[in-house]
Amino acid sequence: MDIDGWLRELKVPREAYRVVSLLPLVYVAWADGKIHKAERDVILRVARENGLLANGGEEALARWLSEAPTRQQLQTDLAALNELARKGGGTLNGVSGADEEQLLLAWCQDVADAAGGLLGLGRARNDAETAALKTIAGALDMRNATQWRAALKP
Repeated sequence: MDIDGWLRELKVPREAYRVVSLLPLVYVAWADGKIHKAERDVILRVARENGLLANGGEEALARWLSEAPTRQQLQTDLAALNELARKGGGTLNGVSGADEEQLLLAWCQDVADAAGGLLGLGRARNDAETAALKTIAGALDMRNATQWRAALKP
């Protein structure tokens, strides 16, 4: 896969490539066909806390939050994230610690739970969000997760 071509297709400047780590969160938020304010807030918090909005990252994220992705785009993007991990090797600043292994999926779960039950009552996630979480977890090659998630580190 041509990572540079993929970034151009996403209109993400090369120097802002780390913002693509937010794509799985965006897909979970769009799972039910709309992004709720609480979901958007979680994604923006994660982006800000991890320095992912610089160098054009903010513009890319704004586009993703304003237009729902297609199923094909989801598959392409998850495949590209795995490719980025494989090619990344030591160039992504590596991470250590077992907690890092589950960071991305935990953020996806935070997004899925954000717009859930009123006052803590009822289910936090709907069926579409649960399905999106399963799709993302199944599609991401967790052997590569440490490498590409390292791109989240400032």
